[in-house]
Order: sequence, then structure tokens, then C-alpha cells
Amino acid sequence: MIISNNKPLVILFLIIGLTVNGQNVKEAIQNTKQIIEGKKNLERDSKELKALKVKIKLFEESFDLKDVTRVNLLKKGIITDMIREVEQSNLKAKQARIEIAQSSSEIRSERREIRNNREDSDRGRYDRKDDQRDMARDRINKRDDQRDRRDDIKDFEIQIKRAERQTIILKELKDFNFSFNQAEIEKMIAKKRLVSEFVQTLEQDIVATKRELAEDNRERIEDRRERQDDRNEKNEYETRKRRRRL
Repeated sequence: MIISNNKPLVILFLIIGLTVNGQNVKEAIQNTKQIIEGKKNLERDSKELKALKVKIKLFEESFDLKDVTRVNLLKKGIITDMIREVEQSNLKAKQARIEIAQSSSEIRSERREIRNNREDSDRGRYDRKDDQRDMARDRINKRDDQRDRRDDIKDFEIQIKRAERQTIILKELKDFNFSFNQAEIEKMIAKKRLVSEFVQTLEQDIVATKRELAEDNRERIEDRRERQDDRNEKNEYETRKRRRRL
């Protein structure tokens, strides 16, 4: 029979267990959502880039022919696509910031778990080997979460720089009209290069999305392992509790 003085401790462990489990479920949902969103973005971005490259090819052909009317007409369509891409880049930067906050939350959760396991071990009420194993698992999980946060911060910084550069290119091209006057040739060639540079930023973005998807899939595997670790810890606690009843 459990001594009444132990009831607060039992309640505390139940609360901790529910909190940790809730956090893990939340992380799993967030990770799955990120993967789904990443796949959608990758498919959309690939299609849009392909369509933009077709427009740019026509633009470059018209440029070589010095067809000023067609060049400026095609440029308008390209600018429309650029505006859309800049908006999407800014949205991705906002999402990257959210993911940093999520990673920070996961680290705080792991710290709480490590602290709780340390306090559990210090009480000396349960199997010290089990406590040490739990703490070792939690430290591994914490290191994984810290690495994920570093990745998220790096992704955010790169995305911000990419969005800023795209915005600058868009501003340079938006109100520029190609005229093919001899005095403007060098300037027009420079503006034409900016179009190619913008495409490069989109290609870099697709590479980044693929890398982030790989990271998200890795995180999903790690989160699954963490949930299993937490279930194991809960089972260990229940086993200890039953032993004390005997």
C-alpha cells in the first residue's frame, strides 16, 4: 500500500509525464506540418522556376535580336513573377523564425526533463542506474534539439539574405526600360545579368528546401525516438511504483 505522504510525489510525476507527453505530441505535429509544407513549397517552387526560365529564355532571345518592344513586354511578365517570389521568400523567412522559436521550446522541454530526472536521482528513491540511463537519453535529446536550433538559425539567416538580395534586384529592374541606345548598352547588359542572378537565388532556395526537408525527416525520426524514450521512462516509473507496493 502506498503511504499517504507519497501522494504529492505521485501527482507530480503524473503532471510531469502529461506535460512531457503533450510537448512531444506537439513537436510531432509541428514537424509533420513542416514536412508537408516543405513538400508543397518544393513542388510549387520547382514549377514556378521552370515557367520563369521559359520567359527568361524568350527575353534573352529578344534581347539578342534587339527587339525592344518584346524585351520590355517580356520583362513585365518576369517582374510580376519576381514580385511573387519576393513575397514568398519573406513568408519563408517568417516561417524560419517560427521554427527557431519551436526549437527553443524543445530545448527548454529537454532541460526540464533533465532537471526532473536529476531531482529524482538525488532523492535516491528509485533505481539509480535507471535514473542515469534516463538522464543520458535526455542529454542526447537535448544535443539533438540544440543542433536543430543551430540549423534553424542558419536557415533563417540565409533566407533573410536571399530575400533581401531578391528585393534589391527587383527594385533595380522594376522601373527600368530597355532601349538599346548605344549609351545604355553596358547598363542594359548589367540589368540582364540581374535577371540571371535572380534565377540563381531561386535555384539556391530550392536546394535549401530540399536540405531542410532532409533535416525535418531526420528530426521526425529523432522525435519518434524521444517519444519512445519518454514511454520507457514512464514504464520504468510504473514498475518502480509497483515494486514499492510489494
